[in-house]
Amino acid sequence: MTDTLLEIRNVAKSFPGVRALDDVSFHLDRGEVLTLAGENGAGKSTLLGILGGSLTPDHGTVTVDGVRRSEYTPRRALADGVVIAHQEPAIVPQLTVEQNLLLGRSAKERRQAAKAVEGALADVAAMGFPLKGTARMADLSPAQRHALTIAKAFAFGAKIVALDEPTTSMLEHNVEAVLKRVRQIVTDRGVGVIFVSHKMPEVMRVSDRVVVLRDGRVGFEKRIADTSVEEIVRNMVGRELLGFRRQHPVSDDAPVVFRATGIASPASPHANSLEVRRGEVLGIAGLVGSGRTELLRALIRADRGASGEVEIDGKRVHLRTPNDSRAAGIAFIPEDRKQQGLALQMPAYANIALAGAKELNGPGPFTSPRRQAAVAQEIGASLALKPANVRLLARQYSGGNQQKIVIAKWLRRGSRVFLFDEPTKGVDVGGRAEIYHVIDELAAAGNAVIVVSSDLPEIISLSDRVLVMRGGRILSEHVGEDINEHSLVASAMGIAKETT
Repeated sequence: MTDTLLEIRNVAKSFPGVRALDDVSFHLDRGEVLTLAGENGAGKSTLLGILGGSLTPDHGTVTVDGVRRSEYTPRRALADGVVIAHQEPAIVPQLTVEQNLLLGRSAKERRQAAKAVEGALADVAAMGFPLKGTARMADLSPAQRHALTIAKAFAFGAKIVALDEPTTSMLEHNVEAVLKRVRQIVTDRGVGVIFVSHKMPEVMRVSDRVVVLRDGRVGFEKRIADTSVEEIVRNMVGRELLGFRRQHPVSDDAPVVFRATGIASPASPHANSLEVRRGEVLGIAGLVGSGRTELLRALIRADRGASGEVEIDGKRVHLRTPNDSRAAGIAFIPEDRKQQGLALQMPAYANIALAGAKELNGPGPFTSPRRQAAVAQEIGASLALKPANVRLLARQYSGGNQQKIVIAKWLRRGSRVFLFDEPTKGVDVGGRAEIYHVIDELAAAGNAVIVVSSDLPEIISLSDRVLVMRGGRILSEHVGEDINEHSLVASAMGIAKETT
């Protein structure tokens, strides 16, 4: 039995106008965790598509456990023992946890799957997310869904598992347990894991080796023990990236632009109030399930039954629907960009026009695609959108560049308040710096900005002030030196004195 589970040799793949992969070669050993790193657009998703059988390479070979693949279909990949756990969990919300675990299995496999389901639930529990097989998927948090997706990938005797941003929406204590379980599974079962993450501390903690893709080519490969975060990032982006610091912190005498009073979500019995000054970035932190996203959705009336009063520039605005909030000058960049922020089958330029900026849409029912494309091209260039061709469909962009499209549609509308929910979810280190710069510039232009994030370093580096939520209620406020990981985590876990 060979130690090499997977060999990628001279693989190339092109799409119209884009060379996604160019002569890529590397291998994965049994019992190894290999990180596949690279900026958004570097070719990682294309490579996973080929490995998972949904894409066929233009040339090159894929060899799994000594057998060269001759057919590229998802069914063939499963038969080879290759499972891709995608960044966006593939679930059916109306079904139970057990039913979702069995999706895609034949009737015979389902009848024999009791042990596999039991094992998956044990893995999920070991990750810190105990679940019952009868629980409905619609009732699970995003973090629970990601944990279940990871466990499902290992549940049916997989040889090779690709984990694409597996800890998205999880906080540090969850991440630690998840990575520990993954390492234990890899060691005990001899599985090979391809790990894709933009969170460098996770990469350094769980990986044995790293392969960096840059512009569709392998640009760097090294054992984790012999490299550093700085070296990996430098090979990803071609430059040093220093820690981000706001260039335009809010002034002490800035007037209040946005005030919300008695904001209540139908999912929570608590009412919350907050205000944001001109040029301020207000961070909202808290554990998964603390009510951060629900608060933002209540602010824009995304859920029926939300209530409370909102003022912008001292004037009360009457909000009943998201359209009302948009008309009032509130922009919302949601966490789930694929379901709530984008029309994936439409071109990038049409997505950028969705928010209805006057210069992008003609009078009455008429629009000018040529005009939309020209303006979208300009906005895309300001955000370093890649590929730059805004006539490509939104689904053809990488996750980080899809996020740029979501942000782009609000930039010409004249919004005064910007609500960001997990703004860099699934975005590489270079893309993160670009999005941080956009947030800083939006605040510097005199807008009010609110950022919800599970990434505490992100909250700390971006925010002038931080609110911590727990159980659907704003629990504490942090400013100055009090904006630090220890203080925020203590408050989020309910072991610090309340300050509001």
